[in-house]
Amino acid sequence: MINVAAAAVLLAGCAAQPGDAANAAPTAAGTRPALCDTAQPARLQPFPFNKDAKLRDQTIGAGRGGGIPGYTGGIATFEDLSAAELAWLIDERFIDPYETQNAAPSAWEIFQFLCGHTGVRAAGYVVSIDRPDYRTSLEDISSPSIDVALRKDAEPFCADADETTFDGRLECFWD
Repeated sequence: MINVAAAAVLLAGCAAQPGDAANAAPTAAGTRPALCDTAQPARLQPFPFNKDAKLRDQTIGAGRGGGIPGYTGGIATFEDLSAAELAWLIDERFIDPYETQNAAPSAWEIFQFLCGHTGVRAAGYVVSIDRPDYRTSLEDISSPSIDVALRKDAEPFCADADETTFDGRLECFWD
């Protein structure tokens, strides 16, 4: 869920590049982020993560989902991440577009899937700023309903997922 008080709204229609949003909050759910129509950002090694974990966590609701409040073992979960929220994470360098969680597609690939399917959301976890492996990781996509077009795209996209559901809803989880 977006914490609108965390920052201002992204400007629609501008050609976004990572870091351009200046801590702006994600656009409203259902709005196609401008970043959807740009090329994948260049790979940066090492990736210069934005270390404002408090802003990241508040904006995406980390630590409120999954029934466990806050961090456990330096990890906090989040869910229901829209394409706009993921664009914000990429733009503000809270997630490396090339990051993968085990066999999951990269963050950029998941972002592009969300761009093409507005009802699909992502879930994952954040790692505490106190740990040397500080990051944001994606490990799940889901939708409360699935139609023929979404199923056609999701089946190959989720082919390597550890758990999948295509029965009335979509869920693809990579462990």
